[in-house]
Amino acid sequence: MALRIQLLQTLKERIKSPNFWFEWFIISLFLLTFAPVSYWFAENTFSETRVFHSLITLSLAIILLYRFESPTLKNALEFNAHCQKSLKIAFFLLLVFVLNKACLDFFLLDSFILNMIHSLSIIASMVMALSSLVFFIFGTQIARINYSSSITFILFLFLSLFMIQVDWPLRALAAEWSVFLIEFLGQSVDFFIANQDQGPNQSSIGLIIQYNGKNFNVASECNGFGIILNSALIGLLLSVYKRHSFFNSITNIMAALFIGFTFNVLRIISIILIAPFLFQYYDFIHELLGTIYYWGAFFITWYLLKGPLEKRINQ
Repeated sequence: MALRIQLLQTLKERIKSPNFWFEWFIISLFLLTFAPVSYWFAENTFSETRVFHSLITLSLAIILLYRFESPTLKNALEFNAHCQKSLKIAFFLLLVFVLNKACLDFFLLDSFILNMIHSLSIIASMVMALSSLVFFIFGTQIARINYSSSITFILFLFLSLFMIQVDWPLRALAAEWSVFLIEFLGQSVDFFIANQDQGPNQSSIGLIIQYNGKNFNVASECNGFGIILNSALIGLLLSVYKRHSFFNSITNIMAALFIGFTFNVLRIISIILIAPFLFQYYDFIHELLGTIYYWGAFFITWYLLKGPLEKRINQ
């Protein structure tokens, strides 16, 4: 029986119970606590394309797990054990956030570790609160998928905070490897750092790759943060979902990082080698190749790390 049909049938039965409305009210009230954080997340996600694309691909990966797992409803639309557990974890993490913020404000501290705890605790608390809502709606049969998704989503939000800090190292690394591989192919290419004029009294340092008389700026959008983050998150998601050992999980995540980085370098090389012959269509080629390599990294990572490709038949 289709999941939506099971859900509708369960809803018809549960909606008559006063407990259902009380439990729904408690969860909804707790979720309202995270309205400011949710607004911050939505604002930053939609303003930063790479983070938004990562959210889309992560959501797609989670949907694929649901699709291939084919879960049935059990203890749905009720305050089941996993729902309660997620709420308790969320409340504990929210308490950690409040106490940590009080310490930072009262003692006027500027500790890197405490600031990391500050960010991670509120992010994790919000995700676990959402996890409790998912458990409330869909029941306990999706525990494996939901916990895997929650852990991955927490890491996704946390790592998104460091996008600016890793921008320059990733750009430099991608540019250096791109130049190395182009030279390996026997092509003449130059690589240098230059000041770029951005208006009156404004300039920035740019990474320039010069090939066939054309300059290619390795901009912030070329650092590969999105494609590398995507691959790493898929590696983590599948490792947690499949309950791999710590060593195997690290191996999978490292392999996923390598796939993401490699595809980003190949994207840059492809643009540099092809664009000079079709320079009038540069923007189109840039976007087309970016899209191909972006989704190519997603599906290659999913396939090589043995993400499910067919439905599991429930006995």
